[in-house]
Amino acid sequence: MIGGPPMFLLLALLLLIFLPSPWNLAGALVSLILFAIEVLYWQRRMQAHKVQTGVENLVGAGGEVTAPLAPVGQIRVHGELWEARSNRTVPAGQAVRVVAVHGLTLDVEADSEGS
Repeated sequence: MIGGPPMFLLLALLLLIFLPSPWNLAGALVSLILFAIEVLYWQRRMQAHKVQTGVENLVGAGGEVTAPLAPVGQIRVHGELWEARSNRTVPAGQAVRVVAVHGLTLDVEADSEGS
């Protein structure tokens, strides 16, 4: 963003107050037009961006073990702590990858790429 929508509104107000007439109206009008264009631009850009949420975003994600998995413990994925289980003991600090989700418990395996 160039200056942010509030910046153009502030500029329009300042131009309206401090410039002599008729330049104050012209400057304020140009600032308001730029404000409207920028708001429309960012609105379109944000509508095109789809937010990814839910379980489908967790499967395949990498994480780090915070409480040893023996076979159940905790991992940190996307900055959140999750209960996780593994078919083997995994020490704290090791990288893991989520392979499945069962309710609020993640099935993980040791990440061969992160090790």
